[in-house]
Amino acid sequence: MKKSESSKETEGKTVELPAFDFFKINFISFLVPLYICLGLFLMFEYCFINLFSIHPLIHFLILPGFLFLLYYIYLIVLIEFTALWVRSWNKKSPPQQGVFARVLDDINSPEGKLMKYYHKRGFIIKYPMWLTSKSPFPWLVNRTLRRLGHNKIGQNVIYCDGYVGLEFTDLGDNVFIYPSSGLSSHAVNTIFGKITMLEIKLGKNTTIYPGDIIGPNVITEDNNVIYPNTVLHKNWRGKPGKYYYQGSPGRPIEIKNLENKDN
Repeated sequence: MKKSESSKETEGKTVELPAFDFFKINFISFLVPLYICLGLFLMFEYCFINLFSIHPLIHFLILPGFLFLLYYIYLIVLIEFTALWVRSWNKKSPPQQGVFARVLDDINSPEGKLMKYYHKRGFIIKYPMWLTSKSPFPWLVNRTLRRLGHNKIGQNVIYCDGYVGLEFTDLGDNVFIYPSSGLSSHAVNTIFGKITMLEIKLGKNTTIYPGDIIGPNVITEDNNVIYPNTVLHKNWRGKPGKYYYQGSPGRPIEIKNLENKDN
């Protein structure tokens, strides 16, 4: 049985991302903050150690704390430097919400240009996101999301070791996201089809338990609790007056049922 021409055309397509461009982005993002911190270290060694003739023992005691401070400064400079880069891209192609054709082979078309900078934004944020999440300063994850991903992150939002929403997220105060859960404000229908990019909005005091998946255009109300292994699919909405959800897709449950199960 012969395949249709459209099927053959689909098979002939390939996804080619500019590997050199992505390597350049990561390389420069890594080096610029590093050189700044190296300059601060040399100034410290010259001005405070040699110039003032500080005793070697005091130097030995001060150095670990100063290196720790330099690590923090490195992360801040990395976030701000990459944020400058992202702002320049946003001027060329402002981030947009909606459903778009996933054009990968014509970067001069409006949607091709949108896809080009969408991939660049998604790539440049990953290094500072990974580094801040593994650092002794995990609160810098929220700073990274605010500065690079045009996200709205409220006060006391805690991301544990899960998959963060890189862009188009609006998280209210006191949102708690457990490990192994994931937020994604974009969804690819097929690799050569369309892509949905819509904001996720989590109300104040929302709790996302482990194994939960939150899709584009999901909205939770204040004080919602999403129990483990629940899927809030694209465009999901809860029911008025219901606070506890579980299942795939997430359905309201009564808290007394959970108490009975535990017994």
